Amino acid sequence: MSGGKGVLLFSGGLDSLLAARLLMDQDIEVIGLHCLLPFVAPDADPETLKPARIAAGIKVSLRYHRCGREYIDMIRNPSRGYGKRANPCIDCHIYFIKKAAELMRELNADFVATGEVVGQRPMSQMKHTMNHIEKAAGVKGRLLRPLSAKLLKPTLAEQANIVNRNALLGLNGRSRKAQLDMARRYGLSEYSSPSGGCLFTDASISGRVFDLIGRHQDIDTLDFYLLTIGRHFRINDTAKLIVTRNEFEDRELRKYIRQADYFFLPGFKAPSIYAKGVLDDRGIEIAGSILRRYGKAHSDTETISMFQKGEFVRSPGHFVPITDEYLESMRIR
Repeated sequence: MSGGKGVLLFSGGLDSLLAARLLMDQDIEVIGLHCLLPFVAPDADPETLKPARIAAGIKVSLRYHRCGREYIDMIRNPSRGYGKRANPCIDCHIYFIKKAAELMRELNADFVATGEVVGQRPMSQMKHTMNHIEKAAGVKGRLLRPLSAKLLKPTLAEQANIVNRNALLGLNGRSRKAQLDMARRYGLSEYSSPSGGCLFTDASISGRVFDLIGRHQDIDTLDFYLLTIGRHFRINDTAKLIVTRNEFEDRELRKYIRQADYFFLPGFKAPSIYAKGVLDDRGIEIAGSILRRYGKAHSDTETISMFQKGEFVRSPGHFVPITDEYLESMRIR
């Protein structure tokens, strides 16, 4: 018994932490794989993020996979559909497990593990769905769920006595009392809150996701990250505006001035605007009117500079503030 090696999908949440500890208690080497969703800033160093700190706290070595074009294509057209909002949970789980399986083969590990609990999530963690995910991900017999293992068929690692099945659990349902009790026994106090959830299930972000994938063909991870920043307005079928709300967002958005199809910088105290798509004269007028609405210009002559793909093209003319009613009619929800 023991001496095995497993690749654990590691979110930084309590369930993945407990799954790691259950395996480590058996002297199994655990390598964590953390998948960075496209909502993470493109320039973010994974080692500075919370999951890295949490993994280090229990001495789990962490590898990273940044979800890119392949993942975006899945989000645009999930073969097993969406949940309540823009969450393609089943396809997403399959994608993550496939990436963990690739690492398993690369490291010559014995199995892939997750922190899933039977019955905890209605779309992806019912027993029949979990069996389907295992088969679809191509890891039949090699996918271990330590927290609910006793409710599922023994994996190859258990059958080979690499993992002691008797030391695993049989948790079921949405209650987290057992996990919280285990966390206290292990002395675990820092972990990602389950109430935070996935941004694809967030009501406001979900509307922005559907707008993005429904209106634009050419999208990348930056487009998804920017869904988390600012106010979003659909000004026509091909163009949208992102208007910052505070100094942090303004600094963040200005990093991507060269990636923006158009970018508006006010010469007075006002937010910046990032535009995706083609702007006609009416679109430019709307952008300028939004800046006048949110800005604090001392006179009508203070300038607004417009850039196209990072190159200065011109300073649009005088604009009157847009009305709140018209602004709300364009807001992406």
